[in-house]
Amino acid sequence: MKDYNRRDFIKTLGLLYGSLLIAPACTPSSVKQKYQAFTEEEADCLIALCEQIIPRDEYAGATDAGVIGFIDRQSKLRFPKERTLFKDGVASLQAWCKATYNKPFENLDESTQIAIMQSMEKDEIKSDLWKVSPKEFFKKLLDRTMQGFYGSPRHGGNKNYVSFKMMRLDYPALMGQNRYK
Repeated sequence: MKDYNRRDFIKTLGLLYGSLLIAPACTPSSVKQKYQAFTEEEADCLIALCEQIIPRDEYAGATDAGVIGFIDRQSKLRFPKERTLFKDGVASLQAWCKATYNKPFENLDESTQIAIMQSMEKDEIKSDLWKVSPKEFFKKLLDRTMQGFYGSPRHGGNKNYVSFKMMRLDYPALMGQNRYK
């Protein structure tokens, strides 16, 4: 066995520690999950729903504001019971759309999506395929979409203050940080 001095020991230890830090970054990107609470398929449906609530026009829409990231984060961290509502709501909506239109919700044309959402809001959809109330699902989605679009970016939505720019509002000052100006 080789005699190690203190300098060689620290160098070896540093290399070992550095390799442990780098190893997690070497995992394939396909293994990394984009969403915390939802699958890609569930997120695609939620994005389509949110885009109909706040569509992109001359201003940013729900996707630009990161609303799905907000809903995902809040469903995972703050409101885990809503995660079940959203998952069951999306699964029910997708099953109903496939039975009715032979397509998932996000692949339907805009006018059909809007008509479905209006029916959900009015609680006009009656089907055994729904595990949750379409009206309850829509109301919660509407609430979280609005919060994600108009709320503070520190909660995961309103990326780059897009709603504040749209309304021509100044960015809110961070309380307690004004002394550093």
